[in-house]
Amino acid sequence: SRPIKARQRFNSLDVLRGVAVLAIFAVNIKMMANGFNHYRDISLWEGEAAPLIGLLQSRLIDGKFLTIFTALFGAGLALLLDRDKSVALGTVVRRLLWLTLFGAIHLIFLREGDILIWYALAGFIAVPFARLSVRSLFVIGICLQVAAFLYYTYIPTSETAPVLWLNTPEVHEEVKTIMLGPISGQISARIEAASYYMLDLFFLGGVWIDTLGTMLLGMALLKNGFLTGKLSLKGYILWGAVGLTVASVYYVWRPYLDAEDTVQGLIRNITGYSHRFGGALVWSALIIAAVSKVWKGRWLAAVGRTAFTVYIMQSVIGLLLFSSLGLSLFGQLSLIQLMGITVVTWAFFLCGAPLWLRYFRFGPLEWIWRSLTYRKVQRLRKGP
Repeated sequence: SRPIKARQRFNSLDVLRGVAVLAIFAVNIKMMANGFNHYRDISLWEGEAAPLIGLLQSRLIDGKFLTIFTALFGAGLALLLDRDKSVALGTVVRRLLWLTLFGAIHLIFLREGDILIWYALAGFIAVPFARLSVRSLFVIGICLQVAAFLYYTYIPTSETAPVLWLNTPEVHEEVKTIMLGPISGQISARIEAASYYMLDLFFLGGVWIDTLGTMLLGMALLKNGFLTGKLSLKGYILWGAVGLTVASVYYVWRPYLDAEDTVQGLIRNITGYSHRFGGALVWSALIIAAVSKVWKGRWLAAVGRTAFTVYIMQSVIGLLLFSSLGLSLFGQLSLIQLMGITVVTWAFFLCGAPLWLRYFRFGPLEWIWRSLTYRKVQRLRKGP
């Protein structure tokens, strides 16, 4: 078993992954710079531009690109296990085991909101489904999403969240003290937050059901040709129209529903779910149609090929900017200033990733991950 070569990759998958990992940073930077409560509540931000930025993020980014990123992880598993010369099951298991370790390190030492460990653990459950038919994957994936929705709606999560995951304005100063204090205090707070993040949110909170269902839908969309650019332009327009219709339920019904009423509150939750998945489908259809028909998106594809490195480096950048490890800017910047940093960070990755891949076959962390997975040091530099 060996890693696939560059010419065997699907450009549409790489471009979509590149867009997703960059878009996620535009949302995550709020938590890096000001904590979880500012991540959740846009009204806590000062400045005239904050409401508009918050509105654009909630309509265009929030939930949608994380859903795409998760679906692509499932699609990647299916590619490994269901191609003509499939990768051995033991290799896939090692790949997920190492990703679990990387995610744990990221969760404790870099940022309390890691998704890699979630992907690895849900990936173990997803592996047996990889060879199912498109129809079976769609049916099971949708059923899991219904189960996740009901779980979110009716099963309460723990009310004893650690300080890094509290969503109250009063806790902001306490989080600021942690982030601007010694490194040992930051690690200690993340260790405390990690148990809540994994046990109360991922396992008991039902996130694993949602993650697994989204991965299976990604597998289905890979196998029916949607993610690999094999559909006609008319086909992508149709998929985009379906996504737009589903997402529009949010705008048609939500403003008129009372969250305090049991039935209307349930419908409000459904509209939020439809907005997330419908929006993800619209973005995916637009991007893949463009890539497969008229646009190569090489810079974004390079970011997608190094998405593991890019995702971790985003957290490193956040620490260097906002914690005592660097400039100690936690709680000092406005939302519009953070968006300026986001654009500069995007430019850095869009320029740096293609330059790196001009000389090297993999991103730095991708190279380490692959070498560990295949139990052999992979050749990093290009050339003979």
